[in-house]
Amino acid sequence: MRITSSIEYATRLMVTLAEEHGNAPVPAERLAEADNVPADFVSQILVKLRRAGLVTSHRGSAGGYALSRPPAEITIEQVVRAVDGAVFEEVCERYDAGTKDCRHQEHCAISPVWTKLGELVTRYFESVTLAAILEQKAGACGASPAWLEKLASGE
Repeated sequence: MRITSSIEYATRLMVTLAEEHGNAPVPAERLAEADNVPADFVSQILVKLRRAGLVTSHRGSAGGYALSRPPAEITIEQVVRAVDGAVFEEVCERYDAGTKDCRHQEHCAISPVWTKLGELVTRYFESVTLAAILEQKAGACGASPAWLEKLASGE
């Protein structure tokens, strides 16, 4: 799995909206500035998040965007699906359309590895909510917060 710019930016925007949950809607321009994301990219991402039902849009001079439900009810898996369509693209799925032929279909020993990895990645993303992210203290890039360590260890 590759974390695309769309996934990164969408997650950042959703965390900012989670911080503002319960307050006035946040204009797209303010989101772009706050998260250092190009404004046109913010608009594209917000359209996808709105279509997925994760955010609502409000028109007018006090308009903007807001989470459609509490941060504890929105997972990173939902954000990833909204902007990229799939959490983990399994290699074998490329052959499902029948346009290409996989020479290993009958005796593939690797396919179960990709399937299991996809399940693990999806389950992990399903377990991380916006609320959990908000509970952590911002730290150095790459430093694991306590909640992530706990989750990773299976506690």
